[in-house]
Amino acid sequence: MSTTPNPVDSFSRYQADLFDERRIISVPTGFQAFFGNPGSGAFTHFSPDANVVDIDIVRGDKKTAALIPRGMVSRPLGSTQKDLASGKFSSFSRKYPLSEEEGNISANDVLYRMPGESVQSGRTRLDRMRERARDLHAENVRRHVRLFEVLASESILTGKQPAIVDTKNDDLIYDFLRNPDHTVTVSIAWNGTKANIFGDIDAACEKLEANGNVVPNFIGLGGLAMEALIKDADAQQLADNRRFELIRVSNNNPVPPEFARFTASGWIARGLLHTPKGHNLWLFTYYRTYTDSNGKPQKYMPDDQAFICSVGARCDRYFGPPETLPMTGARVRFYQELFGMNPTAAPMPPNIANAGAVVSPAMFYCDAYAAADQKSVTIRTQSAPIFATTQTDAFVTLKGLIGNSAKRNG
Repeated sequence: MSTTPNPVDSFSRYQADLFDERRIISVPTGFQAFFGNPGSGAFTHFSPDANVVDIDIVRGDKKTAALIPRGMVSRPLGSTQKDLASGKFSSFSRKYPLSEEEGNISANDVLYRMPGESVQSGRTRLDRMRERARDLHAENVRRHVRLFEVLASESILTGKQPAIVDTKNDDLIYDFLRNPDHTVTVSIAWNGTKANIFGDIDAACEKLEANGNVVPNFIGLGGLAMEALIKDADAQQLADNRRFELIRVSNNNPVPPEFARFTASGWIARGLLHTPKGHNLWLFTYYRTYTDSNGKPQKYMPDDQAFICSVGARCDRYFGPPETLPMTGARVRFYQELFGMNPTAAPMPPNIANAGAVVSPAMFYCDAYAAADQKSVTIRTQSAPIFATTQTDAFVTLKGLIGNSAKRNG
């Protein structure tokens, strides 16, 4: 028997195509779709050189003109007619938060074959470093966008956004001063035998019309809340009453164009609901998850909650400065020569939902720095997001929709 090793060829070895799970895990942007929406007149503000943002809000009302007796020169004492005030507003000053993700590439890393690399590729260390840098950059951006989604969800559901995730310190929470009546814990869980689902929905719609000055057209439901609605006897009866068409789900009833931004970002349209009191709401569910700091999966939209709003409500987003020294031409060239990417316009990962409409490279600050001994380099991505529900009373959140036993079983 010959002791000469066989050369590597198609008969002695087959290398399967690389499977990289990171490239198929999509990053949803459903809650971010409410912010910076051109259709609602919302804005996206970039502040690379200012660490504080000032938000001015002028509130309105729906008072009618007054009727007064004729012939009166002056108002009597105790008159309920007040002088019309103009120009009064609330101003909120907020210091930007900061998010940072880093990844290291060592000199030793670039000596070994990359996943999916042929043993005969003959790739250089620079080639491998650039590929590793692209992978690190893509994962950094994906993690930032998931954080954006967590923050946007908090803002939509609570009218607040934390500067530090899970903080209880009021000084580290951006409070957009939502009317406290717009966070409702229902009296009877929707999976209870005496639930009044449509009563809860109609009451929330009336709050939006009275306090938020909007006509609601969107209801987002957690998974178990949607299941409870489908199983509810009243809902089933209304759905079967085709004469009134209280719930419609059909190919002949397509999702209207104003909701396209939301379905492209991850919301799943379930149909059109006509409530007993005449409110028309499109039903949406959102089942997407992320992994928290403890390694446990969490849902962006809680199972036992729902929120009702108008997609025309103005929700602005603000992106503040990085916490690095100003980018110089030398640092740009260093980044570009090592990694083959421009740090001021680095590419976005392809698996971010509706990225072109919701996510922009300008939201991220990319740079890199080498160790003093030149044995490693760190690639860094920063962002400073605030998701402000500027028209904050255009949202009502319903909580406690599912009993504890059902949540455990779910």
